[in-house]
Amino acid sequence: MPENNEDEGFPNWARVYSELQYALNRLENPDKDGADVVEQEEGGILVPGLGKAGYDVSAKSDEWRQGYYDVLMGMATAAERLEGWVTDKWRRNVWAPEFVPSPTNKRPKAVLPGMPEVPDEEHREPAADAPEVFYLKIITSKGFTTYQRLSAALGYADWLSFKKLPDSAEEMYRWALDIAVAGLPTADPSAVIDRETGILSSSAPKEAITPNIVYATTNLATFLAGNGRVTAALPIFISLLRARLEADEAPVTIPTTKARDSSLVGTVLSLLAEPDYPPVPSSGDEPLLRKESDRCEEAALKTYIGEILFATAGTSKAQRQQGLSWVRDGVSTSKLAQSLNPMRADDTLRKKCEQCEEVGLEAWGKMMTYLAADAKEKRDAAKKGGFTGLIWKIRGTERLDKEAEDLQGEEDGVTLRLNKLRSRMLREEYADMDRKYSRTFVF
Repeated sequence: MPENNEDEGFPNWARVYSELQYALNRLENPDKDGADVVEQEEGGILVPGLGKAGYDVSAKSDEWRQGYYDVLMGMATAAERLEGWVTDKWRRNVWAPEFVPSPTNKRPKAVLPGMPEVPDEEHREPAADAPEVFYLKIITSKGFTTYQRLSAALGYADWLSFKKLPDSAEEMYRWALDIAVAGLPTADPSAVIDRETGILSSSAPKEAITPNIVYATTNLATFLAGNGRVTAALPIFISLLRARLEADEAPVTIPTTKARDSSLVGTVLSLLAEPDYPPVPSSGDEPLLRKESDRCEEAALKTYIGEILFATAGTSKAQRQQGLSWVRDGVSTSKLAQSLNPMRADDTLRKKCEQCEEVGLEAWGKMMTYLAADAKEKRDAAKKGGFTGLIWKIRGTERLDKEAEDLQGEEDGVTLRLNKLRSRMLREEYADMDRKYSRTFVF
């Protein structure tokens, strides 16, 4: 995996792709690990430009399918990083795009000393297949869970969005939503979600709302907001937050740990024993539960809602205050989430909450900068005289001065909190790097 392949200080994606390709060949080889992996029957899904995509892996175990899914998703990720890279027919070397002559790179860089020259066009080939080859293989295979197919569809949609293909990306986000809808435990999906708008129904039964439908609609709304369609994204975010807050609380699970046998025999047996296979993730078609580990998702939704309300307020002071209140609540939620046991026990979740708090504080600070500048502008304009100056004298100077000072004080306070948070996050990052490389550099 990439995290185990950092001899140069960063993942060697060409090596990652090569190793995963070897694993994929074994998994799809009927004489090795691909027994019972069959071509889909006639009439299977045809993907333009790719032909008949995906196998029927229904006969394989859940663990095998999860491993197959992980390999395909890993290859898609590596293929994204290797776009434009080339290799020779022996696949012994790879060259980055800046070294390869092409219509868009007419003056390529010289290769590094000791590295072979880039082969001629007829002797070189892409270092990896296109990412969509692997994403679509998961989507069109038979036997994967709804969550696995949905994750692949959203991964492909994110890639299309990154490539600045918004129309194709939206089509893929809509396809992902269709995949999630197909897994709903109801015969009437329209009672749960409006497919055209992506808004979850306020009257939908709680047991009919699944993690998959929430996952798909969140990504669709984020895409719409990122492309300036905030009026379409806002009601989706509101419906998602309502669904999360109204979901039943997840039961509290207490982790159990096996008593470790520290005797000589126990130690030897533990070294020889095969490690437990990681639990297979759920299909995502079960009812949504409100987990403590998902509090950051609620905070992010509050921040999104607040930002959109503030940005679209125009001259409405009331709507600006609504947006500001939403963002404040989002920051408070992310701060509270960091104190919960699941967050403190998992560094990844805790850091995610810290990032959520950082985004919320940054948005809060920008709002306060705008409000403070607007208050100062009104105060200065009132002091200049004329009719506004008469109003200024009638109302007195204290109110406008106090309003400007209060807003400036809140802006300074938010900036201070943001700087402290970023300083702590940076210290943690440096500490993680020290621990990571302490085994590499021995003096």
